[in-house]
Amino acid sequence: MKKNFRVFRILIVATAFIAAFFMLKEPVKTSEDSCNLDKDAAKKIFAAAESFKKIGEECFYDVFDKNSENIGRVLYTKPDENSIAGFGGSLRVVVGIDQKGNIAGIELGDNYESVGFVERVRNEGFFEKWNGKSVAEAAKAEVDTVSGATMSTRAIKSMVALNLSKYSGSEFQANSTETEPLWLKIIVFLLLAYSLFAFFFPQKTAKFRIFHLAALAIVLGFIGGFALSIESFKNWTVSASIALIPAVILALAILMPLFTGKNFYCTFVCPFGAIQELFGKIPLPKKDLPAKFMKGAAVFKVVLLVALYILMIFKIVADFTVFEPFSAFKFEAAALPSLIIAALFLTVSLFLNRPWCRLICPTGTILNMFRKKNGGEI
Repeated sequence: MKKNFRVFRILIVATAFIAAFFMLKEPVKTSEDSCNLDKDAAKKIFAAAESFKKIGEECFYDVFDKNSENIGRVLYTKPDENSIAGFGGSLRVVVGIDQKGNIAGIELGDNYESVGFVERVRNEGFFEKWNGKSVAEAAKAEVDTVSGATMSTRAIKSMVALNLSKYSGSEFQANSTETEPLWLKIIVFLLLAYSLFAFFFPQKTAKFRIFHLAALAIVLGFIGGFALSIESFKNWTVSASIALIPAVILALAILMPLFTGKNFYCTFVCPFGAIQELFGKIPLPKKDLPAKFMKGAAVFKVVLLVALYILMIFKIVADFTVFEPFSAFKFEAAALPSLIIAALFLTVSLFLNRPWCRLICPTGTILNMFRKKNGGEI
């Protein structure tokens, strides 16, 4: 009976994600060609643009003003876009070239990045760093990523390089598609390997627990920003695209409870769970919550998850990072509500064991549906 109920829970989660995909997926925009130029993004580069004319086989367009005068050209890479992804999934970039052959502007087109991160990038003037450069100079330009939005800005850089390589006919270096540097991948995978070892052999690794927690908070939190969240689930579902490191973390988060019946991610991977536990190690009096209260909290977590799901599928809320503390790791780009939530629950964790995980976390609620019910907490 319990096994059947577990299967039923998993089916509910799968059905919910499938439904979300079809309800959130934007309809394919019709166009006179297969590129479906994002004209709104192009008009942010050329404010006087009134019409566009596709040239050649690639997604390149001449731009005309209201007097039918050619005022420039835009490049819009589509065929290879899924080979490059930001944290939220696939994205498109429009590159504008003026009449002199120099870069007139860079603009982000269709994407699944969170609003806060895009605004962070825009406010840093990231899109303007190629302006005025020739095509050849821009293709080789060393543009720094934006702190707090590293993965997204690295993906944008790759998309600019891909646009320009197609336009100039030069070779596009495959390694420039990397949205996660090799050193970070190595460190993350070593950390995940240790997390798996700690999961299966908790007694042997208990004395190193504090170092493990610190590594999770620093590497997966502050450096990588790889915490799973409702916002990331939404973006990955809609875009059907996910970068390598988040994909591996997500796969482990789902598969480990399926095969072991235990929640792996929340205790051995989640950077916010780790930093709460670190705060909890500060020697202050701790409070135990009664079992009756915890049962009520378990019901509340499910109700909260359903409420957030409804807000998502009916597109009532565009950015769910404001409901969770995870974006606070990238505090330069985080929304104020996320920072407040993070600060509040870290303060409470001084007196109560991992309060966000046990009382609120929608992500943990989803992952718990994949494990065997044993009455325990995360």
